[in-house]
This record gives sequence, structure tokens and C-alpha cells, in this order.
Amino acid sequence: GFLTILKNSSSSLTLSGNFTNNGTVTLNSDSDEFSSIIVGGSSTGNIVYNRYVNTVGTGEWDLIGSPVDGLSISGFVTTNSSVLAANGSAYAVGYHDNTDDSWTNYTTSTVGGAGNFDIARGYQMATSSGATMAFTGSIATTDQTQSIINNNGNGNGGRRWNLVANPFPSYLNANTNAHASNNFLSVNASVIDSNFLSIYGWDADGSGYTIYNNTSYFSISSNICRSTKR
Repeated sequence: GFLTILKNSSSSLTLSGNFTNNGTVTLNSDSDEFSSIIVGGSSTGNIVYNRYVNTVGTGEWDLIGSPVDGLSISGFVTTNSSVLAANGSAYAVGYHDNTDDSWTNYTTSTVGGAGNFDIARGYQMATSSGATMAFTGSIATTDQTQSIINNNGNGNGGRRWNLVANPFPSYLNANTNAHASNNFLSVNASVIDSNFLSIYGWDADGSGYTIYNNTSYFSISSNICRSTKR
């Protein structure tokens, strides 16, 4: 069978029990509308999340993570080759290294050994003119963690900032205005530098980052704001 969840903030599916997909489940989005699926139990089978990714251009690349688990980067590049931006042998998919504050894109010679997207890690991505790209994989149903390393002052241009992402195809509470205790900032308050207890979301429009903390309402989405620096 087929199930398609349409592309707006009210298009969502929440299951209190287990999820087993024996057919095709597709979630859609556009530049400002995104669908959501939440599984309360276990999850079996893949979904397809057609996630909008911004156009290539100065300050316009998106910083996002994969909303699904088990997705190979080379397979993702092949599947989305018609819309994924490229420059010669370099694809518009890459990662940040905070040991020297560098950005590296995968190329035709390196993508084959890139492995899977590291769930909850953020990546830079861009499409040729603004389009959806298909992310195919399983739904994570347990807490996901990402190591945060402070390389500030390492003598090699290192930074304290780490690019992380929402690992779920759904929204997360970001701060106390969204939920008094079950929110990203509160849950991680003991490990986030107290001087920077905020979420820094990339705007992908040339204006830089917007800061979200416990004085402002915000929900991180796998779709709207996968681009968080911490």
C-alpha cells in the first residue's frame, strides 16, 4: 500500500504503538511547509522523506541532517543527482570539521567511501535551484546522541562549535516555552557551555544565524531547522 503525508505543519501522523511499513510511506515538504511522523513504539521498514533543500548560492546552502537512519551518502547522491548542485567533481554535500573550522564536500572520488549519514550530525547541502531531495531510510525511535568536542584554542584554528541536527522526521521541543522540561535545551543543559545555552539556527538566506534560547519560542524540526550549531 501507499501512504503520503502532505507538506504542511498540520500534516502529521503519530502512532502510539509500533510502525511496520510493508509498502511505501512518503513525507513531503516545500520551502516553508513540512510533514511529520512520530512513532511511539518500534519501527520496521523504510520511509521516504522528500526534504526541501535550499539553492546553491552565497549564504544560501542549508545546514541539515538526515531525517532517517541507515542512508548511505553515495546512494543519496545517486538518487538525487538531477537536483543536487555540483561543481566539477565536487557535490554540494559536505561536513564541518571543528578541529580547524574547515568545510569539506564529497567528490566523485570520495563519496563511495563516505559511508552512511551520521544521524544527528549536521551537513551542508544545496540544490541547483531549490528543490526536494529524497532521504530514504528507517525512523529512529530512541534517543540519539552526538559527541560534542571543544577544539577552541587548539592552536590550529579549532572551534567550540559543533554542527548537530534533529535525527527524527518530526518536530522537537527546543526550549521551555515549547515544553517545561522535555526540551532540547533543558535536557542538555548539563553538557552545553552555560555561556552559550542556545540553539543557533542557520537561516540559509545570507543573514547568518538566529539564536533561540529559553526567552523565545521555537521548535526544532527535522525540516525547518535541522541546522543547529552547538
